[in-house]
Amino acid sequence: MDKNTARDELLAYVAEKYYQDDLKQTEIAALVGVTRSAVSRMLTEARQKRLVEIIIHHPYQFSPDLEEKLHNTLHLKHVSVVSFQNQATDPELKKHLGRAGSRLIIKLIKPGDTIGLSWGTSIQSTVETLESAAVQDSRVVQLVGVLGSTRHSYSAQILVEQLAHKISGEGIYLYSPFIVENGQTAASLLEDPAVFQALSAGRKCDLALVGIGSTKAEFCSLFQENHISFETLQDLQESGAVGDVCGLYFNINGILSRVDFHQRRIGISLAGLQEINLRLGIAGNPGKAAAILGAVRGGFINALVTDAKTARKVLELARDSGQSE
Repeated sequence: MDKNTARDELLAYVAEKYYQDDLKQTEIAALVGVTRSAVSRMLTEARQKRLVEIIIHHPYQFSPDLEEKLHNTLHLKHVSVVSFQNQATDPELKKHLGRAGSRLIIKLIKPGDTIGLSWGTSIQSTVETLESAAVQDSRVVQLVGVLGSTRHSYSAQILVEQLAHKISGEGIYLYSPFIVENGQTAASLLEDPAVFQALSAGRKCDLALVGIGSTKAEFCSLFQENHISFETLQDLQESGAVGDVCGLYFNINGILSRVDFHQRRIGISLAGLQEINLRLGIAGNPGKAAAILGAVRGGFINALVTDAKTARKVLELARDSGQSE
């Protein structure tokens, strides 16, 4: 056994005694033959090396009244509205929505199902918090191409890999860029047999797990991460687009925007997306309310996980634009 392995074994032993056996640090110090402060440092090192994972199961509160209103107003198949006691930061909000989303998915998926994934930080949180559970004969399909040449923790390719591992399913990957230089290049890639096969598999999904993007600069991940230029963002805004699902941009009424961007993207088409029986959107923050409403109206999603403040804003927008509760 080399020194690194021996060290990790010791760290795991110390962590086990502390977290599982409920021994005090002074008791562990006597067992190991070190000082109590050394035990404290070992516990920190064990967490840093991911030999210890601490999972906090928040007792989430849901809002049945808002869920019923969203269901009745927008005719959604499934709705989860998380309610918070305290103000949550954006990263905290995504983490909470991810956990709520993962709990809903566990209830929905069944043996033989094929799950399609887009990309995004909310989807990343959902996949990361999903508890591992084998789903017999399952598949996970990448619905959109790869974001740039670097690996992003929230990219569809990585998320497909993680989810497939968690449910012991087969991963089907779309080995293509998400955005290319022009429509001619995109058309050529779409004719590639491997790309065509992956997109065909996407249309046959039983459930799609998707994020909902916004054209507001502060909420647009594609712009924030330099995947699209400010000029492209302006073009999207000027077209009337308020948000996107899988890189498909739409206005508040859910009508697909006529923008050059759509000719340059590689991913599932709107018709292909709408062939999927259940299209679950994970999104929160009142600033995304218009994008969420447009996504529902256009049939980009038909199920939703969001937070209470956002739910109220979506209902307000729906009412103001003539959709009664």
